[in-house]
Amino acid sequence: MSAQPKVTIPRVESWLTSNELEYELDSDTSLLTGFGNCSINVVDFDHNLLVVFSTWRGEFAAGAETALADYINEHNGSTYAPHAAFFNSDGVARLRGDMLAFTAEGMSDAQLGGFLDAAFTAILSFYDAVEKDFPDLVTWSEED
Repeated sequence: MSAQPKVTIPRVESWLTSNELEYELDSDTSLLTGFGNCSINVVDFDHNLLVVFSTWRGEFAAGAETALADYINEHNGSTYAPHAAFFNSDGVARLRGDMLAFTAEGMSDAQLGGFLDAAFTAILSFYDAVEKDFPDLVTWSEED
């Protein structure tokens, strides 16, 4: 088998463009994109690891941390992706969902596209499920 091409941000840009998704370069190794309900940062770590980081735009009211932690533990224990976590920012709990691929051996265009398809689909599906499972706890910030 021949060597696969390195995974690079320009190759991710090509996938985003072919899927008609808007984005902006954050650096040579990072780009930003997103949807109405989340922001996404794709980062290439020295052609060894490609990570799709996402932050949900919804906010959990104060006091929801215990229920959210239980929900995340259940999700991470029963579902392959995305890996979920939450953090507190400005007095509200914010949700994250991340996926990663080891890329040291490179990836074909089909492999890279398959990973990005899977990552974006899993992340968006996860946030959709959270919104449905916590309809009374979620608010949307006006700046988003």
